[in-house]
Amino acid sequence: MSESIDIEIGGQSAGEATPPAEGAVPPPRRAAREKKAVGAAPAKAEAAAPRRTRKPTAKTAVPAETEAAAPPRIRKPTAAPPAPAEVAEDLQVRAARQPVPKVVPAASFWDLHPSDGLHEVELEVRGRADQQEGQAAVMGNVAAGLLQLIGENLHRMTEEQGGKVRELLSGTDLSDYLDPSFWQGVGMVLQYQVQEQVDFVKRRLRGEYSVDPYGMDYELIEVVRPFLSFMYHTWWRVKSYGVEHVPAEGRALLVSNHSGVLPWDAAMITTAVSSDHPVRPDRVLRSLHLHWFSSLPFVAPALAATGQVPGLPENAVHLLENDELVCVFPEGLKGVGKLYKDRYKLARFGRGGFVQAALRARAPIIPVAVVGAEEIYPMLYNAETFAKLVGFPYFPLTPFFPWLGLLGTIPLPTRWSITFCPPISTEEYGPRAADDPLTVLALAERVRDTIQETINARLAKRTSIF
Repeated sequence: MSESIDIEIGGQSAGEATPPAEGAVPPPRRAAREKKAVGAAPAKAEAAAPRRTRKPTAKTAVPAETEAAAPPRIRKPTAAPPAPAEVAEDLQVRAARQPVPKVVPAASFWDLHPSDGLHEVELEVRGRADQQEGQAAVMGNVAAGLLQLIGENLHRMTEEQGGKVRELLSGTDLSDYLDPSFWQGVGMVLQYQVQEQVDFVKRRLRGEYSVDPYGMDYELIEVVRPFLSFMYHTWWRVKSYGVEHVPAEGRALLVSNHSGVLPWDAAMITTAVSSDHPVRPDRVLRSLHLHWFSSLPFVAPALAATGQVPGLPENAVHLLENDELVCVFPEGLKGVGKLYKDRYKLARFGRGGFVQAALRARAPIIPVAVVGAEEIYPMLYNAETFAKLVGFPYFPLTPFFPWLGLLGTIPLPTRWSITFCPPISTEEYGPRAADDPLTVLALAERVRDTIQETINARLAKRTSIF
């Protein structure tokens, strides 16, 4: 874009040859210069100054004596101070190179689908958090994780539900996530999601859902996956290694160490397979839990709906023969109820029942080492007497529980690593080897040693718990 350049000569510019329109008001600075020029210059200056003429255009040459008496000044159309011609051209070139700010309408973030715009904001928040340090970086990552959790829930909505959310957010300023109106819009989305969850529960209470023979509900798994993803990526910042060792098709038995008072490690191993597997990120991992959990009124149905199965040998064999992924924790109560002083020291693997199940089903055994779960609930003491009174296998006393009530059940945000070791084949042994105690014991010790060595290696590389 070309701009006109006025050259002032003797108080008037070349561009002012045309008289101004009637009733026009001169600019303030120009009027001040004209006022100063009229009657303000001394008589000596008038006598010494040569006769000056007005030029019709800015391209007309200026006489040498005129240049000596009054050097030409370049005036931009704005009120900026005059500058040399070279500097003015450089400023114009730089201004032309600057990107023109794009004004995004408030609702454009949500035009295609409500989760798309929120994903863009989540990436921006996470990028800014990566540039920060200390608590600012932690809070930024938590905020990004919350946005990811909301976005993943929104992504499951139908087109009709997405239209309802866009209608709720009409007129809300979402151009800046630091603006309070943005979080007001997010709050409206959360309110709508709560209502959707209430309708979801009502529909299930009417029996409008289906499950497999073990009670697993795929629809409920899709509901809890965003929350588990938040705990996996944001809260514990889990890093997985060797997920490619988990087969994309067919059977396999995963054997892991157990810890953490509550079975969060089983949920995170399942999330690692479902989110980080390079070929089949949608595979469901069936974990075997303590039979005691089946006696709890609310816990048992929740575990069954998310694919967990009571830890009976026949259940493991049946699932493996159906070419499913099965995860077991041979330490059992000795692992999950472990004291903090005994952390990362594997207990005995029982009688090797998991090895017998793998041999009978001809399934490979994949050792899994989990580091980080030992510190989420630092168990200082096991109140066994009280546990027997309430019918629990153990009752943990931690620095926060039971002293802080429900707040004490919030796990600490430690850093986790989950390592999937290379599989151990059982094909060469055959199903009859399951009845050989020496073979079963040898394989069980081999798996235990592999897990312990992997844990020790990860602990040696770890620089901080958090």
